[in-house]
Amino acid sequence: MYGFIRGTIDYIKPGFVCIDTGNVGYIVNISDKTYNDLLLENDEIKLYTYTAVKEDDISLYGFLTTEELDFFKLLIGVNSIGPKLGMNVLSYFNVGELVNLIANKDSKAISKAPGLGAKSAEKIIIDLKDKVSAFSTDEVEYEKEIKDDETINECIDALVSLGFKKKDAQIAVKKVEEYSDLSDLLSKALMFFDN
Repeated sequence: MYGFIRGTIDYIKPGFVCIDTGNVGYIVNISDKTYNDLLLENDEIKLYTYTAVKEDDISLYGFLTTEELDFFKLLIGVNSIGPKLGMNVLSYFNVGELVNLIANKDSKAISKAPGLGAKSAEKIIIDLKDKVSAFSTDEVEYEKEIKDDETINECIDALVSLGFKKKDAQIAVKKVEEYSDLSDLLSKALMFFDN
């Protein structure tokens, strides 16, 4: 079992990254959110890992923080939630969002994660409602993150419609530190394509 893997990105695609540790390249499964964050990384990266072992497969799942890794372990401890489904959930929600949804018993919202049905969402709430208090969350920040995610996605779509590659659009949008609305974000992101 590996606690973490440190190295450089050899190549990255939605769902996984190959980390070059010197003489070995490790394929590590990652969430969509981690994928977007790693697009900006050119130097050394470090992912905290979970090793899933089956009779015919050994897979690594990587996370940027120990908090996300710990939450992933809680998720896959829920009956019928395996590592792939757990990663789907963390691709759709971040830890703060999930903590709030579980605390508010919002199974309808949780069930929106790809591959997760209403029954599984209910199981997550029942099994984890008393276990998520250790995770940091902020209701105001949670609402801001949801708003920002929508604005960021709309801006990326707008840049793609203008003819830019999606990966380049994602990188440009991530570089913008402050913006007031979609129009402001778009104009600032476009500045990174002028060079």
